[in-house]
Amino acid sequence: MIHIRSCEMGMAAANCYIVHDDGHKGFIVDPGDRSEKLISIIRDEEIDLEYIILTHGHGDHIGGVESILEAFPAAKIVAHTDEKELLNDPSLNLSREVCGKAISFDAGLYVRDGERLKIGEIDLEFIHTPGHTKGGMCILMDIPEGGKALFSGDTLFMQSIGRTDFPGGDYSTLIKSIRTKLYSLPDDTLVLPGHMGATEIGNEKRYNPFVKA
Repeated sequence: MIHIRSCEMGMAAANCYIVHDDGHKGFIVDPGDRSEKLISIIRDEEIDLEYIILTHGHGDHIGGVESILEAFPAAKIVAHTDEKELLNDPSLNLSREVCGKAISFDAGLYVRDGERLKIGEIDLEFIHTPGHTKGGMCILMDIPEGGKALFSGDTLFMQSIGRTDFPGGDYSTLIKSIRTKLYSLPDDTLVLPGHMGATEIGNEKRYNPFVKA
């Protein structure tokens, strides 16, 4: 069984996800702010935290990376290869504005579209979905009990989409990413976004006013 826990973080109310299998092998997605609660959850549940996976590099999704690494130094940062410039440049990742300080770092593992990663019993596939940022990506996870879950970052929300007015953003590219990369997934794919509540691909294809199938 795969266990998923969501924590809302920071002033931007970004969703951070803690995921692990029954063997306690796990990862987190987008730790957006320093959080002792988040660290306590990982310790209390005895999660062997192997990776910090970033859907993109904006400040509200990376603000807690440093504190997580301080607590769990063996964890490795994962990001899309096209997000390297943004992660390294505080003027692009908006960390000063969002976090009140400049944040820059490199990922320990840069991935490309279609690459896969196995963490314990968890199988992940990385889907490059540029538009919100150049190196934005979604993380597709197989659920052993059946179905799939998608960590969609700021690409796709419940009946909404990510902003495209930040550096590296492009509206037509984002729409294309959603139509070609995400709407081809099964309708019952659970979507776990970077902000707001969960949804499903089928619901967004029918009701999302920005991108209908």
